[in-house]
Amino acid sequence: MLNNRYIILFFSICALCINAQTTIIKGIVKDVETNLPIQNSVIKCLNLPNITQTNLKGEFTLTLLRKQNYKLSITHVSYQAIIKEMKALKSDTVFIFIVLKQKTNILDSISIYAINKPETLVGKANYSIYDFDFYEDKLLLLTAEKNLNHAKIQLADYSGKIYSSFELPKEAGEATHFFHDYQGYTDVICKDSVFRIDVMNNELLIIPVLKNDFNKYLIPIIDTANGNYYVNDKWDKYPLFNYYYLNKNDTIHHFLQTITNQDLMKLYNLEYYYLPSHAQLEARRIADYYKTDKKIIAALMSGFTHSMYYEPLYAPLFILNDTICIFNHYTNFLYHYTKKNKLIDSVSINYHHPKNWRDWKKQVFVDEIENKVYAFFSKDQHHYIKQINYQTGKEILTYKLKHHSAQKIKIKDGYIYYVYRPFESTQEKFLYREKIE
Repeated sequence: MLNNRYIILFFSICALCINAQTTIIKGIVKDVETNLPIQNSVIKCLNLPNITQTNLKGEFTLTLLRKQNYKLSITHVSYQAIIKEMKALKSDTVFIFIVLKQKTNILDSISIYAINKPETLVGKANYSIYDFDFYEDKLLLLTAEKNLNHAKIQLADYSGKIYSSFELPKEAGEATHFFHDYQGYTDVICKDSVFRIDVMNNELLIIPVLKNDFNKYLIPIIDTANGNYYVNDKWDKYPLFNYYYLNKNDTIHHFLQTITNQDLMKLYNLEYYYLPSHAQLEARRIADYYKTDKKIIAALMSGFTHSMYYEPLYAPLFILNDTICIFNHYTNFLYHYTKKNKLIDSVSINYHHPKNWRDWKKQVFVDEIENKVYAFFSKDQHHYIKQINYQTGKEILTYKLKHHSAQKIKIKDGYIYYVYRPFESTQEKFLYREKIE
C-alpha cells in the first residue's frame, strides 16, 4: 500500500504536467457594425471536443491543449459563422478579439391574415344562401334571389364553383330548410312539398316525396346502427316524449328512455283548471272524440303552447363510436348505452346551466368525422361553441365565432360552417367556415 504522502505527490506532479501542456484562450465577440457585444455565441475547437459560449458581455474562456495549430468555429443564430485559425501557442494565456457580421435573410413572400380569419366558401352578388348541407366532397345550397318562394338547389364545391342548379316548382310552396335524414340523404322541406336530393355525375336529381309519408316514417327516425332504428314519439306541443329502438327485422318498439320537463308539465296540466266551466266541458268533449287527455286539449285551447312559458323539449340522441348517448337536459345527465341498448352509466352535465340561462341556445352539434360534441351559446351578440366530452360530460374548450350573427351552423372535420351577412350591409348571405381552435 502506497503511503498517502506519495499519492498526493503523484497527483500534484500530474496536475503540473497538465497545466504545463494547456493554454487558456480568453476573448470577446462583438458586432462588426455596432461594436456591441454578442451574447450566446458558440466557440468550438474543431479538432478538439472543447466548446464554450459567450456571456452577456460577449466574453468567453476556452482551455486548450498545446498543439501546433487550432481551428476555432464561432457561430450565432443571427450572425454569419466564421473559422479562426490559430498557430501553435507558447503562452499560458492568449487574448483574442472576434467580430461577426449579421445574416441577411431573404424570405419568401407570404400573406399575413388575422388569426383564424373566416374563409368565404360560396358568395354570389345576385343571390343569398339560406341553408346548406354536405354531399361527399361537395356542398348542397338552398339559394334565392329575393325570397324562398322562388328557390333553387345548387351543387357547389368548396371554392364556390357551381356544378348544377335546380329551380323548385312554384306549386311546392315556400322552401324553408334542409333536413338530413337517417339514410344520409338531404331533403328540402317546402310549405306543401318535400323533395329528396341526390347527385349523379355532378348533376342534381330531385325526387318528390309524399309529405305524409315523410312526416310519419322519416322524421321520427333519429339514426340507425347495429341493425337497429332509433326513434322517438316527440310532439312539440307536449312536454314529454320517449325514445325507442326497433330491430330492422321486426316492428316491435323497445323502450329506451322517457324525456320530460317536470316543472313545465305541472304548468301544462294546470291549464285545464284555469278554463271557465263551459271551456272545460268543451275540452272534455274534444278529448273524448279524439281519445286523448283533456289536459292536452285545454293547453292547446288556452294558447299555453304558444306562450312565453312554454318551450319544446330538447334532449338529443347521438351515436358516437357505437355508444348511444342521450343528452337529457332535464335530469342533468348524459346517459350511455351499449350497442345492444343496455345502460352503461350516466354522468352529470351542467353546461346547459350558464350564469345567464338565456346564453344556452338549446343546440348540440356533432362532428361526425371527428366524433366530437359541441354545445351552442350566444352572449352579448356573439356566438360561442363549447366542446363537450361525450364520455365525461365536461367542457373541454370554448371557441368564439368571428361573425356574431352566424346562422345555420354545422360542424364537420374540425371546421364550423355557417351562413352570414354583415349587419346593415347590402351583401347577400354568404357561406363561411372557420377552423375550430
